[in-house]
Amino acid sequence: LIPADKLSELLARRLTLDRKVLDVFQVRTGRPLVILHPPAQRLRVDLDLSLSHPFSSRPLQGQAAISGGLAFDAATLTVMLTDPKIEKLAIDSAPAALRGPLSRLGSALRCELLPSYPLAKLEPDQLTFLGQEYRVLGFDIVPQGLKVILRAKH
Repeated sequence: LIPADKLSELLARRLTLDRKVLDVFQVRTGRPLVILHPPAQRLRVDLDLSLSHPFSSRPLQGQAAISGGLAFDAATLTVMLTDPKIEKLAIDSAPAALRGPLSRLGSALRCELLPSYPLAKLEPDQLTFLGQEYRVLGFDIVPQGLKVILRAKH
């Protein structure tokens, strides 16, 4: 079982973004917080946003929330965010000149950055215990955290 606070810690490395989007915004994210939704088998990550743009020397501040399911790609040993959705995109005090581009920002983030987003890459030795190799069958999101379902390879 991986508790939610440990997931937040692990995803802080993977979901920290510093990238140009829509040729206008330099998007930086920080302080991810994982919120689990067991009935839907999804997790949500709340992030702080900082958007630099050419119209001002001061970046815009805001928050985003991204949700998705989890899948495992056995070929690359990667945990992937599936069916990602932007649940929230709120930018504080956006000037009128930026409202159009900002309205497209959520769609750009979802289309450019999130499809099958790699959350973690495992090493083969992480799937071996006492000489026995295991394969990941899936994940179960429970109130206490994330259960990784493993089966021994024969």
